[in-house]
Amino acid sequence: MRRRQWSALCAGAVLSLALSACGNGAIPSAGNDASTLRVWFPGNLSSEIALVNDELVPAFEAKHPGVDVQVEFVDWGNLSTRLSTAFAGNTAPDVFGHGNAAAAGFAKAGRVAPLDERVAGLPGGAADLTFLADGKVDGKQYVMPLRGFGYLIAYRTDLMTAAGLDPAKPPTTWDELRSAAQKLTVRDGGKITRSGLLLATDNPTSMTQSFASFLYQAGGAFLGPDGAAVTWNSPEAASALSFATGLYQGGDAVATGVGEKTTNTGAQHPLVTGRAAMALIDDATLKTIYEQAPEVAKNIAVAPATTGPKAAASFGGAGNGMFVSAGSKQQDRAWEFISFLLEAENLKKYTMAVGGIPARGSLAKDPELAALPYLAPYMTSAAAFRGNPVHPKWTQLRDALGASVEKAFRTPLAPQAALDEAAAAAEKVLKG
Repeated sequence: MRRRQWSALCAGAVLSLALSACGNGAIPSAGNDASTLRVWFPGNLSSEIALVNDELVPAFEAKHPGVDVQVEFVDWGNLSTRLSTAFAGNTAPDVFGHGNAAAAGFAKAGRVAPLDERVAGLPGGAADLTFLADGKVDGKQYVMPLRGFGYLIAYRTDLMTAAGLDPAKPPTTWDELRSAAQKLTVRDGGKITRSGLLLATDNPTSMTQSFASFLYQAGGAFLGPDGAAVTWNSPEAASALSFATGLYQGGDAVATGVGEKTTNTGAQHPLVTGRAAMALIDDATLKTIYEQAPEVAKNIAVAPATTGPKAAASFGGAGNGMFVSAGSKQQDRAWEFISFLLEAENLKKYTMAVGGIPARGSLAKDPELAALPYLAPYMTSAAAFRGNPVHPKWTQLRDALGASVEKAFRTPLAPQAALDEAAAAAEKVLKG
């Protein structure tokens, strides 16, 4: 009831005042009493909002009589600004969700509380929490991931059969990928009408994520171990970017459409329309295909993480997770709420509603989750996923890299030159 009252208060304030407390991230004073726990979730997914407000929060409040959990969902695009305003005004929520890439910045600024002792006290231990390492900064735990994500090669089994390939034996190495892609590519004169292997190239960030999969397979890394120097222009990185951009360039190209939106496109995804036979896609995008084009989805399978020159790996890891504000006066209660969300039963509900890879490895054996064809392959490959570095300036560094990686995809700029260019720009960021 109080959540509805607070929403009404905010709506009324927005209508009557251009600058309201709600609009600026401030919390109504009614939320500051000792029995109130304020929680911000990122995003506006209707299924997540329904689960949290109608099931999880009432269940938590029933276990903790007298506690009123006030939840607000904040658009991802406004989340960082809202949090900055709230921290500056000492009105930050007790618990908030964000991506793990933000952890280093929050930790460096002293905005979030370390959780190591609390994690150690979790019933049954923390060994079952799949993405826990992605939530650490300088060895300390600051974020508790609720789910993960990953990129794998999905392919059309019917198109493979028609091309004389065995869909039961998908390509697993760079050489096999390239060879299969050549056989699956369809050309009309000099124009590719069906890509043999498509990457996610919607924008510079997704291009960087596609590059990351091959980078990790080649044994490379974005940054050195201490995060003080860029290593994304190593020979391993250059070979990875050469492989990725080579799919789109030259007389033997097997892909077309750099910049085409493919993420979360469902029935419009090239795998569905037949404009691609294989594609590097994330679990959320595959979920939209199953939801919007179930008849075609029956002919889509997913290969294990590709094995490159050095490792079987792919881009992925922790998705959004929960932080405890360092200034919260309700830190024990805040942790109780987070640990409640991390209970296996609740994580399963969260996965079913929101998607993504559950943050508990044991849930990979759950019959209901394991039966989901768009999720099971990603749960099986969870150990192979590697994410972005945890660095306070990663967003700036990623933008510098993305600009040059895009040039490598779109222009004749050589991969090594593009990566060197990005490294030079990044060094200025690191020294700034």
